[in-house]
Amino acid sequence: MIIIGHKDGSIEKASNSRFTQKVKGFNTHTIIGGEFAVGRDDDEVAFKTLLGSCVAIMFYDKKTKIKGMNHFLLPSTKNSNEDMKYGLYSVEAMLNEMYKLGCRKENISAKISGGADIMQLNSASINSIGHRNVEFAKDFCRAEGFKLISEHTRGEHGRLILLTNDFDTFIKVTQKSATDAKIVSEEKALQTEITKEPVIKEYVGGVDLFNEEYKKKDEPQMEIELF
Repeated sequence: MIIIGHKDGSIEKASNSRFTQKVKGFNTHTIIGGEFAVGRDDDEVAFKTLLGSCVAIMFYDKKTKIKGMNHFLLPSTKNSNEDMKYGLYSVEAMLNEMYKLGCRKENISAKISGGADIMQLNSASINSIGHRNVEFAKDFCRAEGFKLISEHTRGEHGRLILLTNDFDTFIKVTQKSATDAKIVSEEKALQTEITKEPVIKEYVGGVDLFNEEYKKKDEPQMEIELF
């Protein structure tokens, strides 16, 4: 059984037999923007998503062998957090479902990916969507005490992420102009939306594959493989 959090806030429990798309030998569920998924390794269902400036936070409980992945569009907002497109609401809703299945915070580790400046704007600006999303993900993990074991973030191209059993994570950086163009069209609409949002700088809690420009010297990296 795979638990899916939808954009409208609803939670669905889906039978494993529903997932028939094969990627690297795994039946695969595609997570779209504003959604998340949680499942056990025993389900033999991998999670996949395509990211531009959006970010995916991935969690894994090493004891229960339960994994989760979300895909959020914006970090947070002072107006309403009860919307799955916002990282704060999305990640808390996803963790709540993992805790219901028996996961414990002390057994959970995290990975993050995404946050590209795919429109090639000023990625150093705190108003950059990618910058804000990545910083939110890091701040959340730090504030809540989750060990961030790997990240693959920023750059100027989209990423296709595949999360499989044992927290194995594969990334393909998009190079096809048609794929990047599709992401850019969505990013432009998002850039317009985010300029209307109040900036929350940090969270306070209670192939040209794996090009060197994507690496950060002192930070661990994810496994990279074409798929």
